[in-house]
Amino acid sequence: MELKITAPSPVVSVKPIVLSAPGRGENLQVRVSAPTTGRNLPIIVFSHGSGSSLEGYGPLVDFWAAHGFVVIQPTHLDSRTLGLPQGDPRTPRIWRFRVEDMKRILDQLDLLESAVPGLSGRLDRSRIATSRTLLRRPNGGQPVRFARPQPRD
Repeated sequence: MELKITAPSPVVSVKPIVLSAPGRGENLQVRVSAPTTGRNLPIIVFSHGSGSSLEGYGPLVDFWAAHGFVVIQPTHLDSRTLGLPQGDPRTPRIWRFRVEDMKRILDQLDLLESAVPGLSGRLDRSRIATSRTLLRRPNGGQPVRFARPQPRD
């Protein structure tokens, strides 16, 4: 299979966009990166690895955005940037909070879209993918898979 890669477009990124997150203990900080051109842009919600944040994976996110994707990066509670103390009562539920973060992003796409200059009206909400880095499960089990989205013509 031959992969055709289009010429990159300039990218705009806005951070932090803060989403209210009752019950989480911290509001959800998000980064949105998008190409400055194009319409009907597919969306990738990119979930960072344990310890990282919306600041991580810049080259990958920039590549996706430059090639026609809108990339949304949350900072999950297990980010080192938030400094969750050892023994925090939320720790056993970190994975549930990650799921809630993803839902919150999808529920607030309008707010995220309006926060990025020039992005309004350019999202294709029928094409949303999630992706995350290769992580080990908390019990040391098998790695979690990594999704590699492909642009559609």
